[in-house]
Amino acid sequence: MSRRRRVVSPRIHVPHGPGPGILLTVLLLVAIAGAFYAGLFLAREDEGAAAVRLEALEIDRDGFAERLAALTQEKIVLERTMEIDREANRTTQEDLKQAQDERLALEKEVSFFKQLIKQGGGGILKVQDFRLVAGEVPGELGYSFTVSQLIQDFGESAGDVLIRVVGKRGDKEVTLPLGKLPGSEPTAHPMRFQHFQNFEGRIRLPEGLEPENLVIEIKPSTKNLIPVTETFAWSVGG
Repeated sequence: MSRRRRVVSPRIHVPHGPGPGILLTVLLLVAIAGAFYAGLFLAREDEGAAAVRLEALEIDRDGFAERLAALTQEKIVLERTMEIDREANRTTQEDLKQAQDERLALEKEVSFFKQLIKQGGGGILKVQDFRLVAGEVPGELGYSFTVSQLIQDFGESAGDVLIRVVGKRGDKEVTLPLGKLPGSEPTAHPMRFQHFQNFEGRIRLPEGLEPENLVIEIKPSTKNLIPVTETFAWSVGG
């Protein structure tokens, strides 16, 4: 009878828990997931803070825009106010000058009449509407004025009208009649009228003469007509 050989099967050892490698892998995955979620949380936190800052900047921007609009409007109002003030000042200056001219004219008339009464004359003349304009040639000027009788029904007024230029030549003051200014004409104006007469002529200034005033002198030949001398500032118009 043969003996049967006994076969011994090997035992396989199955561990009852996870090994060190698996635990390490799991821990690593958990750490990565934690870092991811932490980063995501921080990113959301940063995004929220940035949104808050952006909103604050937008509010500041809107405030600055409103302030800029207000300042622009204030600037427009201020410029308009200044323009109105300048115009009012210019008008006031013009009115003041006109009033001064009218007062000066009245004072001259009063002076004329006082002189008329004092000298016992019967008529007195007035020089008005004097105008001085630049000529076509350098140093040449044209002038015009009117002489009128202030006393109504006086009759004919006759005589001569002479013109002199008063100015400076260097530091010296000089008075030159038109007869001593070559190129000026006429050198004298004959006068004869019932109510008024217009005069005009040309003045040629020599080099080195700085004119300051122009003097118009009326020498009457009519009896009881008082001589008149008027002085005008040298002001050249257009």
